[in-house]
Amino acid sequence: MDKKAMYKISYGLFVVTAALNGKDNGCITNTLMQVTSEPNRVSVTVNKANLTHDMIMESKSFTASVISCEADFDLFKHFGFQSGRDVDKFGGYTDCKRGSNGEMYVTKGINAFISGKVCQTVDLGTHTMFIADVTDMEVISDAPSATYEYYQSNIKPKPQAVGTAPDGQTIWRCTICGYEYVGEELPDDFICPLCKHPASDFEKVVKEAEKEEAVPVGKTESGQTIWRCTVCGYEYIGDELPEDYTCPLCGVPASEFEKL
Repeated sequence: MDKKAMYKISYGLFVVTAALNGKDNGCITNTLMQVTSEPNRVSVTVNKANLTHDMIMESKSFTASVISCEADFDLFKHFGFQSGRDVDKFGGYTDCKRGSNGEMYVTKGINAFISGKVCQTVDLGTHTMFIADVTDMEVISDAPSATYEYYQSNIKPKPQAVGTAPDGQTIWRCTICGYEYVGEELPDDFICPLCKHPASDFEKVVKEAEKEEAVPVGKTESGQTIWRCTVCGYEYIGDELPEDYTCPLCGVPASEFEKL
């Protein structure tokens, strides 16, 4: 059985938002879908570790902004690379409006929004599926919806070519967003200025002069195996991927990772 057949499924990208007790929050998902047309119902599946999950669970309501091909990487950084438990994602954020249900929806880089009132929940272990009656929806633009493949090819920043650092210095590349730090050593307390992930999520890039002795594809400098999330591109380094592992970026389980 070829597991890669699952990767052929088309995924859209959405900013799912919720409001509770005067607080607004949102996260990036790829799990929104229509489940019935009469009545008009949608479902969205959210990782239990996300603050948005807890807010939807209590409020029984959410709004999904459909990300379009006009979106830039800043949208993904803002809602996907930081936690609402640490920052107020809507504090000072102006590319949004409050809908009729009291929840925010994004107005830039999206083509529509859909609001729903939860009528059923399904416990999926690490995630909860929320099934909801559609209460409001509106088309914002005619721009086509962004797929996960489009995000990887056209929105996510491309890393620089290996060995372009000045004076032969070493490059350390963030495995989450592609940001590159130039220097012989990466400080232990370094935080990626782009996606805010720690030094442990950086890998050493082989310098031009070292290419002939480069490690095989799918291996780190120390020879460890890389496991890549097929949903968001996050990479886990280790000879074995724990069966109960959950992607810290998009929340999908270990079954959605592939061994490079």
